[in-house]
Amino acid sequence: MGISSGLLIETFYPQTLTETSDGQGGTTTSFADGTAFRGRLSSLPVNERMSADKLTVFASHKLFCDVISISESDRIRNDTRYFEIKGIVQPSNLSNGHLEITLLEIN
Repeated sequence: MGISSGLLIETFYPQTLTETSDGQGGTTTSFADGTAFRGRLSSLPVNERMSADKLTVFASHKLFCDVISISESDRIRNDTRYFEIKGIVQPSNLSNGHLEITLLEIN
């Protein structure tokens, strides 16, 4: 069973990197919106690590949603906010379960 629809309170768009011709023999890459879906975004405690004197944040949010077609090479858009996908977990492993997508907000 998926997540109760009352908990899925925001609209998100998966974005896939696409390559198109620039009309001059080259190509241009950009992200294209996929089909909108409903989900719930939760902030995570800051998960950071120091490496070679650089601070690295691994994940900033977790997105809960019904099962959708998405991969770690995609990204997520929520209005004017963008998130890099860091991991996708389907805890129940059922086709009608839910996904927990670990995200890092992109500026």
